[in-house]
Amino acid sequence: MAAKTTAKKTAQTKTAEPTRCECSRYSVLVNVRENGTDGDLTWDEELTTGCATTTKRVFAPGHDAKLKSALIRWGAQGHEVTRDDDGVNTSADAATLAAKFVFGHMVAAGIKRAEGKAAAKAEREAAKNDPAKKAAKKALRQAKQAMTAALDEAKIDAGERGYKLQADEVKAKVGRWLRVGTVEGDTFTYTDAKGATKTTTKFQLV
Repeated sequence: MAAKTTAKKTAQTKTAEPTRCECSRYSVLVNVRENGTDGDLTWDEELTTGCATTTKRVFAPGHDAKLKSALIRWGAQGHEVTRDDDGVNTSADAATLAAKFVFGHMVAAGIKRAEGKAAAKAEREAAKNDPAKKAAKKALRQAKQAMTAALDEAKIDAGERGYKLQADEVKAKVGRWLRVGTVEGDTFTYTDAKGATKTTTKFQLV
């Protein structure tokens, strides 16, 4: 009995020939179009998993995850995916081709997630480039600058007319601008025209 079992296992081992890994069968042709001369198709790039492995199983170790990642990426980019069954090609969207595998639902969910992120990014970019919002931001920035400049001028004017500044405030020239601020040691702290607090050691008290 043991001899028969051993012989059977030996026969199975001999007949189980390695075949190409399943993940190597999938590819994407980017920007497929007619070549404009004889009507044949041409494309800019062919995307694959890069697998050239053979295996006695459906997937080489870890290559089911490789295919899953590739299908999510291709699906999110909107590509049609082709599966090569040794010369017989089947084309469909990535989620459809993934459905027969146990990780099919993960591919569908991953594509949906990636599409959502892409849509959110596009929405942010559109909002950032919205002329009305840009104009509103510019107007707000200019208003802040004008308010800061007016406050500085009022303080300087008050000092020139004999009114006192705050006990710790002084007037100093920073570059070609006259600012009101405070001095601590050799550092002058003031508010610039944009409303930002600045410090400098290059100033001249006036």
